[in-house]
Amino acid sequence: MGTVLIRTVPKYYNSILSQQHPGETYADFPVMNMHSHAWPLYGAAKLLGLEFDESGLRLQPGLPSESYEFSSSLLGFRKTKSGYSGWYDPSAAGRWEIELRLPESEMTQFREVRVHGQPQPLPRGTASIRFAGDSQPGKPLHWEVLRSPSAGE
Repeated sequence: MGTVLIRTVPKYYNSILSQQHPGETYADFPVMNMHSHAWPLYGAAKLLGLEFDESGLRLQPGLPSESYEFSSSLLGFRKTKSGYSGWYDPSAAGRWEIELRLPESEMTQFREVRVHGQPQPLPRGTASIRFAGDSQPGKPLHWEVLRSPSAGE
């Protein structure tokens, strides 16, 4: 087995006037606060294959469950037998692109994309489903990618 290197940021800094450790960080244990309360959120983002950029977000969900849901103040995501749905509520108004990357075997199962309840063109022959819509703070971009009725059975 190789060596594991754990690197973290100190919780506080001692003043140069400190009698024990002037100008040093906390010295009792080299790995202090790993912010364990944030790991479920980090893990959920990784399982959803979540990536942000200036144009919007990309999702590549990797959970093998038939249905699940994730919700935060920024976005929501749901997988059900009927398809995928979600919302995106960034703090700035804008037009945002959403890309849903799915296994090739699943791509042929979809019949419709809806943005704010309105049907959108469903791209065929691509490795992902892309669409765009507008949002304002407090008025999220809502979307759905729906399976054909026979595909969800």
